[in-house]
Amino acid sequence: MSAKCPLSVRRGMLAILFFALALQPWPLAAQAPAGEPSEQEVAPQEVVLTVADQKITAAEFEKIISALPPQFQGTAAQMGIQGFANQYGNLLGLALEGQKRKIDQKEQFLQMISFERMLLLAQLTLNELIGTMAVLNPDEVKAYYTAHQGDFEQSKVRGIYVPFGRAGASGDAEAPPSSGASVPSEAESGSSLTESEAKAKADSLRSRIQAGEDMATLAQTDSDHPSSEKGGDFGYVGRNQFAPEIEELIFSIPINQVSAPVRDRFGFFLFQVESRRVQPLEEATPLIENNLRQQRLSTTLTKLQEDYPVTLNPRYFKEPTPPSPMGFPPR
Repeated sequence: MSAKCPLSVRRGMLAILFFALALQPWPLAAQAPAGEPSEQEVAPQEVVLTVADQKITAAEFEKIISALPPQFQGTAAQMGIQGFANQYGNLLGLALEGQKRKIDQKEQFLQMISFERMLLLAQLTLNELIGTMAVLNPDEVKAYYTAHQGDFEQSKVRGIYVPFGRAGASGDAEAPPSSGASVPSEAESGSSLTESEAKAKADSLRSRIQAGEDMATLAQTDSDHPSSEKGGDFGYVGRNQFAPEIEELIFSIPINQVSAPVRDRFGFFLFQVESRRVQPLEEATPLIENNLRQQRLSTTLTKLQEDYPVTLNPRYFKEPTPPSPMGFPPR
């Protein structure tokens, strides 16, 4: 493995090694003969795993498990504690053999350890920075809420969705971005309507509602959307939950008026806004706290970039070249 092997590839290879060891028919670690069952738990200082002359106590083994990198935690959980201990011993045995062969003194190993140390230190530093931002003053939350009232506008929406499953005679026009609502794909909808037929049906439903029919009833019978079971009730929806053209519509049409059909990638929506409100502070607080933490983190990282500026030598770093799939491009 090259010293320039990308970190993701190296971690992938480590994961493969870990899985491979788990699948190998290694002999199980020897266990002491069973005696009388003990009523006491194993003491933290008691040795629970031995590999050659390396002894690991219960406390040390528990630390090993708690510090496992995320990419190995699922595998370890599947093995169970005894299976993991056995495979950990096999890995330790390979590492001890590597020490005997003085692989840990080679330049390739030292470079990889240096990079892994830098990455781990950076990750733990980031975790600590994030941890310091966890506690927020309620006054900060309230001030943010007051200053960003527009972000917390909500419309209580009822909708009908009419999908199309095949293009009309002239074919589909370029589809606008999806609305963001949970709508079926063309294959999932099973609709046999063309785009023009779906548009005509949506227009007809709108006319019926304007003539006095109940939109909730029509949604239950004619809407192909998960909300149809609730009479097309979308509940309260906020900003940035829909494509811009749909968001503009549902925050601008008069209360109780039915919108003209609006197209997304797979069909047409009809919307009716029953009421509007500003989301209460208690409901908005989790989002506000997340936004404030993100702002703090962004400010902190920007300050760190100023404290530790990066300068590239343009004689060495010429125009960027897309990296090859397997690593860095040769210079």
